Amino acid sequence: MPRISGFALLGWLSIAAFGHHGVPRGLTFVNAAYGAERPPIIIAHVCPTTGRFALHCEADRRGAEMAIGEFNGRGGVLGRKVVLVSRNPTLDPRHAAEVAQQLIAGNHVGFLLGAIDSGVAASMSAVCQKYGVIFINTNSSAPSESVKNAHRTKFVFDASAANFNRALLKYALSRRKSKRVVLLTEDDEWGRSSAAASRQYIAQYGGTVVGEVVVPESLPDPVVALKQVAAIPADVVAVNISGSNQIRLFSQIDPAVLQRQSWVVGEVDWEELYPAPGTPRPLYGITWAWNLKTPGTAAFTARYRKRYGHTRLDYPGDVTYSAYFATKALLNAIERAGTTDNHAVIKRLEHLRWTARERMQDYPAYMDPVSHHLQQTIYIATWHPRVTHPELGQQILAHVPPQQVFYEKERTTRLEPLAATPHYAP
Repeated sequence: MPRISGFALLGWLSIAAFGHHGVPRGLTFVNAAYGAERPPIIIAHVCPTTGRFALHCEADRRGAEMAIGEFNGRGGVLGRKVVLVSRNPTLDPRHAAEVAQQLIAGNHVGFLLGAIDSGVAASMSAVCQKYGVIFINTNSSAPSESVKNAHRTKFVFDASAANFNRALLKYALSRRKSKRVVLLTEDDEWGRSSAAASRQYIAQYGGTVVGEVVVPESLPDPVVALKQVAAIPADVVAVNISGSNQIRLFSQIDPAVLQRQSWVVGEVDWEELYPAPGTPRPLYGITWAWNLKTPGTAAFTARYRKRYGHTRLDYPGDVTYSAYFATKALLNAIERAGTTDNHAVIKRLEHLRWTARERMQDYPAYMDPVSHHLQQTIYIATWHPRVTHPELGQQILAHVPPQQVFYEKERTTRLEPLAATPHYAP
């Protein structure tokens, strides 16, 4: 499958890709490689390749690669090859906006896909809306992504922390006679909006918020945060800490504490579990697991392992899964629309439907046309450390249909009118 990393077309096109001082000239040179009459469809994969989400980014890109490989294997889309280019927007929303601007205005890419970090997703998708470029948010899970930061050109494919927390808090509080809850919140877009959504569910299920500990996004000292949490008498700890910060946090927790209290983590990705198999995780939410008994899961896992089984992440997780289906949704929408015109593709994506069998989940999934957020099955899981066989550490405790975890604020989402969205036909 054709892929450009950092705008270098794997050697033989690398000289053409960059101009003076290494600045990208644009991607029009690719047209000549495939023939002027059938230029490729260029998708920019944008996610932080360095920092605490680097492993997530790698997993996300693999999902996109798998989907694109399937389409290119049967001749591409509308007779055009699909080419994946990679850019690192970093974790700085301002820099991310500049990257999006360059990709669209300078390099004329067709579509943006990825993000991982919700602040980066919000920044880049605002630029995309300005130009009418479709932005496929594969794995950013801040509730705000499908409410205040939603756009007509953006589609969100991961479940949000609001969906996860609604399922998890109901599950945890129903098993506690006393229902005092302390929030442990990361001070960023994802953490703040996740904690805000949690408060209404805590009240709904009979709980009371007795305190909140807010920590910097960098989490400089997990021990300090844990001491602050321990000083607040509580029965449930609702954790909204993301990325590799989770590994650092839970490596410092005494397992006896997890026996006394219910620790609920809004979302734990495979990429936070598998590299640290000895670190305990209590109760968390996911959208998919490689060992589910759902139709198609075993075959997908086998395809992944054939391609990536020799790597650090030798089993697929929910990040790869989400990016795979998000990319497939985009390419299928282009095929069904018969054009890359954004207005036609948006209409197709707004009516996206998957059966449970197609989605490899327990319930059907559908795109909400109001919020542009995919509604899907939520799985409640726990982690039993298995250092010798980490792939077997995850245990599924329950699965919840999308209508039971719906985030009510999405009913109030206001997207830009399609008529006011610029046409863009790459």
